[in-house]
Formats: sequence, C-alpha cells, structure tokens
Amino acid sequence: MSISLAHVESAAMKEVALDTHAPGRVLDEQVLPSNIAKTIPVRSNLSDADTLANIRHAVSLDLPWLDESPPHNGRAIIVAGGPSVHAYLNIIKGAQKSGAVVFAPNGAMGMLNDHDVTPDYFVMLDGRPGSVRFINDGFANKYLIASQCDPSVFDDLEFEDVTLWHSNYEGVQEHTGNRPCVLVSGGCTVGLQALSIAFAMGFRSIDLYGFDSSFSGGLGHAYPMPENVGEARFEYSVLGKRFIAAPWMMRQAMEFQIAARQLADEDCTISVHGFGLLPEIARHMSRPAMTEKAKYELMWGFDAYRNVSPGEHAVEQFLSVVSVTDKTRVIDFGCGTGRGGRKIHAITGADVLLVDFASNALDGDVELPFKALDMSETMGLSGEVGFCADVLEHIPTDSVPAVIKNIMACVREAYFQISLTNDNCGALIGHTLHMSVFPAEWWLSQFGNYKVKWFTGDEQTLAVHVSY
Repeated sequence: MSISLAHVESAAMKEVALDTHAPGRVLDEQVLPSNIAKTIPVRSNLSDADTLANIRHAVSLDLPWLDESPPHNGRAIIVAGGPSVHAYLNIIKGAQKSGAVVFAPNGAMGMLNDHDVTPDYFVMLDGRPGSVRFINDGFANKYLIASQCDPSVFDDLEFEDVTLWHSNYEGVQEHTGNRPCVLVSGGCTVGLQALSIAFAMGFRSIDLYGFDSSFSGGLGHAYPMPENVGEARFEYSVLGKRFIAAPWMMRQAMEFQIAARQLADEDCTISVHGFGLLPEIARHMSRPAMTEKAKYELMWGFDAYRNVSPGEHAVEQFLSVVSVTDKTRVIDFGCGTGRGGRKIHAITGADVLLVDFASNALDGDVELPFKALDMSETMGLSGEVGFCADVLEHIPTDSVPAVIKNIMACVREAYFQISLTNDNCGALIGHTLHMSVFPAEWWLSQFGNYKVKWFTGDEQTLAVHVSY
C-alpha cells in the first residue's frame, strides 16, 4: 500500500535568516544518527528520584488514564513551538473550525490563545516545577498531563478535565501496578510524544506545525522560553542546507524519523508543515524511491559520507591474509573513494583496477584505472585477487548471490569485509543504505559455492577470504 510518510508545505515563503552569531558554540555537524549519543543523553529533566516521586503522586490521584482507541477518520493537528508556526495560525484556526482536533504542548497553548485558538488538548511532559507556568499562561478544553509532571500542575488543574498519561520512563511500570495503561514513547520531546498520544487516541491523519527543531532569526520558539536561555547551539546540515540548533532539537529531528516510519507502517499519514531542520529532513523522507545508482551518486556529494573510507582501513588485514605482489592484478570492487585501492598499490606496487557504479565516487586525487560497472551484472573483467570492503551490505538482498558470483567470475580469490550493522548516513537523503543486514552466519552461507579459506569478525563486522 502507498503511505504518505511526510509532506512539507511548498507555499512561497522565505525562511528567516539563521543567527549564527547567537550565544553558544557553533560547530559543523552532519545530521546523522551516530551524532545522537554524543550530543545529548536520553533522560528526564529531573533526577530519577524526583521523577519517580512525581509519578507516585500522580498515580495516587483519582484521574482517568490514557487508553488506546480504535482507528478513526478524525484529523489531529499538533502545534509545537517552532518560530515557523506563526505563518500557519490562520490555517490552524480554519482547520479546527472544520473539525480537526488541535493538540498544543507546553507554551503553544498560550500562544494559540493569543491568536483566538483554544486547543482541544493541552499536552505536558516537563517535570520541572516551573513548568506550571504553561498552565497559568493559557487554557484548553482538556488536559493530557504526564505522570512525571510536578504535583503543582495537578493542583492547578483540580477543576479541569484532566487525563493522566505515562511516558515510557524507566521504572514507571513499578508504580502503575496492574491497572491497564498505555506507555507512550516516540521521542525525547513532548511534541514527539504528543504524536504517539494522538495515534493511541485513534488518529491516523496527523498534521505537525511548529516542529522546526532549529533556530530562526536567533529564536528557537514562537514564545518566550526562559528555561532554554544560554543553551549550546551547533550547526547541522541536511543535503548541504545548514541549520543552527540546540542538541535536543537535533535529537528530536532524528527521533522523528524513527517515530514517523513506525507510525507510517501502521497506516498513519503524517504531514509536516513549516521550515527548519526537521521539516527539511521530512521533505527528503517523502521523496519517491531512488535507484541504487542514483542513491549513491547523491551520497558521494556529502563530505560526511566521503570522509569515511572503510576500504582504506581494511587494507592491512587484506594484505595479511592474501598474497599480493607488484605482479598481482587486484580489482577493488565497490571502490568508493578509491583510497583503499590506492593504498594497496602504494604498499605493494600491484596493478589495481577500481570498480564502482557511481562515477562520481572517486576522490579527485586518485589516479588509478577506473571502470563504472554494475556488479549485479556480468562485468567481463580479468584479475587475480578481488578486494571488496563494506560493499555487500549495500546490495539488495535478492541481488547478493549474483554480485558474489559476478565478482568471483573475475578473480581467482577475493577478500570481503562486510558490515553487520545498520548504516548511519542514509538519513542524509532519507533512504536506507545498508540493504542487507544479517549476522555473520548468514553471510558465510552465501559463499557456499566457494572455499572459505579464512574468516574473522565480531558483532559489527565480518571479514572473509574465499577462493575456488
């Protein structure tokens, strides 16, 4: 079935210039999943003890708990606090009048009130005592309050329509007892958790506004957010387009990709409106399928992808298990930048031929013979030794046997290094790069028609030397 994963408004509007001179550090970071762990840990903004104390208090209250509802045809609108939301306030107001249900996390409630919009639901996750100000600054028809919120929030909402929900925080199940409940996850921010809440409530058409995940004109929110004053700022890029964002913003943009794909798999249509880091990522996620060749021609335009050369790092191991001299004809299959093949030539003096189907893969200073060939087809090459590092995992699974066969048809023996993990760089273009991620045992079975002379590996990588 066809699922619309994400959509970004194409209305003629200009993005406000980013203030790169704002306080805090500005570093050049590509938006990669591997950046997440080093920039911000997953945690509550309270200590574990305080968070669990809040949860214990909340579950003691006589409140209904969020429950799962069957899918329906209603439309949910989640309004976050990114600066771009101001451009869409009239659209949001009109959609609500037409029957859409508006969810407003945190300060978005008061901001919507200021523009004559009363949210159907206010959503709160923040456990800090000062966050009660969001309650005092606005009003909604109903309130969805996380169990980790401060007791003062529940005091202030004593006479309001409140539903308690539980973030999937470590330890929360010890306090919910046997009472049925929905544990909400989906990301580190209240906006992403609101996305999961709307899904749990049965909505399968969800529009997101104000999910910028970046600064615009030096502002990170459409309303004052004193809690975030002085936070670190970094520069991130998506397909060469640069954004200034706090680490939590970047993390939200990355976690959105996971959450959106999971919900899309459940027949949920997510439409992203606005501009900023997250909408830019969403725009590329919604691109139609690309051919494998086009995918890598695009990838080689990114320094973040080009700077990593697994083949270059595999050369020492390759030369320790395969005999190569200055008389040997080596073919580097899936050569990428060509730095691996160049290193083999520099160390041994061997005659090295580079092969890749992306003609723009080679570094400009690599001066070895190169052929642009598709390894899933007969190549008609002749050599003695094959070198194929971090290539096979990129091959669609149904083409793996043909690629191995075509490589071995060109040489007498070959060294393969294979990654056993998911890729980090596909997020740059919204496409998966590692198409065949399997354990070592599966890969070894693919060489059943050949003699496996040697292999080694761990949970992340397998290296194997095969011959006839």
